[in-house]
Amino acid sequence: MNRFVPVALGALVACGGGKEGPVEPSVPRNDITTMQVGEVRVLAPIDIPNGIDLQSVSSPRDFILIVGNTSDRGDVVASYEVRGNLSAPGSVRSEQRVALAPQLSPALGGLAHSEGPQPLLEKRVREFERRALTLRPPSGQLGSSGLSLRRRVQVAASAVPVPGDVIRVKIPDANGPNDDFCLDYFESQAVVASVSRRAILAVDTLDGPPAGLFTQADFDAIAAEFDQMTFPTDSSYFGNPTDIDLNARVIMLFTGRVNQLTPPSSPSFVGGFFFAGDFFPVTGLPGQSCAQSNQAEIFYLLAPDPLGLKYGNVRTAASVRQGTRGVIAHEFVHMINAGRRYTGGVASQFEVLWLDEALAHLGEDVVGRRVRNFGDLQALAFSDVFPNESASNDFYAFFFQNFARLAHWMDRPDTSSGISARAGANLSSRGAAWAVIRYTADNFSNGEPRPYTRRLVAGPDTGVTNFLAVNAAPLDTVLAGFLVANFADDLSGLGNISARYQYRSYNMRSIMPPVAGSVLSNGGVYPLKIESIGTGTATLTGTNRTGSGTYYRLTVAANAGPKNVKVTDASGAVVSFPGAHIYVLRLQ
Repeated sequence: MNRFVPVALGALVACGGGKEGPVEPSVPRNDITTMQVGEVRVLAPIDIPNGIDLQSVSSPRDFILIVGNTSDRGDVVASYEVRGNLSAPGSVRSEQRVALAPQLSPALGGLAHSEGPQPLLEKRVREFERRALTLRPPSGQLGSSGLSLRRRVQVAASAVPVPGDVIRVKIPDANGPNDDFCLDYFESQAVVASVSRRAILAVDTLDGPPAGLFTQADFDAIAAEFDQMTFPTDSSYFGNPTDIDLNARVIMLFTGRVNQLTPPSSPSFVGGFFFAGDFFPVTGLPGQSCAQSNQAEIFYLLAPDPLGLKYGNVRTAASVRQGTRGVIAHEFVHMINAGRRYTGGVASQFEVLWLDEALAHLGEDVVGRRVRNFGDLQALAFSDVFPNESASNDFYAFFFQNFARLAHWMDRPDTSSGISARAGANLSSRGAAWAVIRYTADNFSNGEPRPYTRRLVAGPDTGVTNFLAVNAAPLDTVLAGFLVANFADDLSGLGNISARYQYRSYNMRSIMPPVAGSVLSNGGVYPLKIESIGTGTATLTGTNRTGSGTYYRLTVAANAGPKNVKVTDASGAVVSFPGAHIYVLRLQ
């Protein structure tokens, strides 16, 4: 089992075959002179009371120093200073630029446009669930499916509709007067357009007959992708969904009420959402019931509006189909996660926002892999996820957004964190959250990411407690690997660097430059922000947030004399904020 071990005493060194090298340097731990290329050393404040030393040597040396924040409290912002007595500022080697795929040019700035209101809506929905809904009903009220015996009898006789049936639906009003998704809702009817093994596709009568929105081929394609790709993949990674309405299917309701959540003439759009209130009884004690509830597994999705006459934005059938593929994969994970906690009988709380969103974004990733017939841990380069124009729809539906959000985090890792409460709506935090789970699924799952993610969903704990329990490792151990991997992944010239400092599933050095060139307009270079440590008079002031780190480059010429780098607080004392660690990687 390839897992981290706590590193309180020794350097972390491993060869490509996975065997550990020497763990105890023969010199003080703060002396990095003897570090080998590809070696990583983890330093705590107690190790560097007088800074990090590098003796004069006859060959040039190059290091990455990462100031990590592993506080056990969430969203703690730490401040510190970095200074070195180098004779001249070290120069950061220029990153090789890549030729941008012409097909990516429409994505320039598209992340902010296409996702603007979507995470804000999801944040409001998730926060309301956690604030107003209680997972533990009175003892004996509900069975394993979440239904009372009376409700089971009510739904058993006519659980599965047929095309042409009209069903009653209640749609949460995200802009309602009470800011309450259970009290503010629209009552409507919907026409069933298609019924497959796992899905019921329905169209709100507000939007006209189904044939006016999609062709039958469209409905069949939507249902087939859910039945054959999304449902089995997300279920195998995150667990089987609930079946509150006893029909073994998920309702996908295409409704203009979702369109109304996007302002007219806006480049942004809300693609759809799931609400856990739909699991709850309609009546009952506060927090244990929800008047809006459809008592069913249901998504609310964007409806076609080909001319933009109804809601002020043109939404063709093709654009709605494409724009909701990833949304369905994402929201289905929210449905599974919330449903298993609602009916499981072991969890007292919904999952915290950052981990709930990280798992949902991983749902997009893994469904995309299934659609493109990639293995769970197959190492994918950019040419795999975007081999040609014919693959562009799959790339944009399932892959691009995760990499684009990660590019925003890499551009400023000092300002956001994947394990932050801000991941509810902050795009860079969401990118880091997905990357953290992607990294740990690669490195802490014993090569089996599906059981690993199912354990995360099962709980019963939440947030960092749940995350670390499943990883069976302390936060610093996880972050040491994650933060180093975001620099070192697939970087040539690092010798026998341990596999723990790599992503297994992606070649980030291949994928991130073209994505960053599109999203950040940085010319197609690897987007991770790195500052160069300069002279003793050049003090770098840094901050970071729990779960993140900041990157510095230390480059020293041959025979340059002994050097020292200090990481201190504002008073000049060794850095001492809770969870402070320095991760050192030798490059040359």
